[in-house]
Amino acid sequence: MDIEGWITTAAAVCTALLILMVAAPFMAPSGTFTCLDGTSGWIDNGWLGHGPAGLAYLLGDLLCHQEMSRSLILNGSQMPICIRDTGLLAGVAVGLIACRIIGPVLESRRFLVAGLCLAPATVIEFVAERIAGDMPEARLVSGALTGIGCAILLCWWVYRKR
Repeated sequence: MDIEGWITTAAAVCTALLILMVAAPFMAPSGTFTCLDGTSGWIDNGWLGHGPAGLAYLLGDLLCHQEMSRSLILNGSQMPICIRDTGLLAGVAVGLIACRIIGPVLESRRFLVAGLCLAPATVIEFVAERIAGDMPEARLVSGALTGIGCAILLCWWVYRKR
C-alpha cells in the first residue's frame, strides 16, 4: 500500500471509531451507561448483549479510565471514552485527513516543527489543571491539538522515509 493509501485507511479507521464512540450512547435506552469508572487496560464492566454499543464501550473500557466526571454525557449515558480521549481521537482523525490533503509537502521541516509544537498540548494542560483546577473544555481542546500534532508527526515521518 502506498503512503496516501495508508494515510487514507488510518483516517477512515479513526473517523469510524470516533463516529462509533459518539453514536454508542444513543444505541441503548437513555442512561444505560453510567458510573463506568475503572482502570484503563482492564475490562471493568460486562459488555455482552449491547451490540455495537458494547463494542464501543469494551474498547473504551480497555483504553480509558472512563471516569464519569471526565466524560461527555450523551442521551443520559457517558461516552465510552473520556473527554480528553475524545479530543485525541478527533484530533488524530482531523490531522490524518489534513495530512492526506496536504500530501508530500509534509516533508518540509515546518511540519515537523508544527507537530512538535502541538503534540505536548495535553501535557501542558495536565500541568495547568493541577494549578487552576478542573478544566473539561481545556481537556477536549488539548486532546485535539495533541492528536493533530501526533498525526502530523507520524505523516511527516512516513513521507520522509519513502
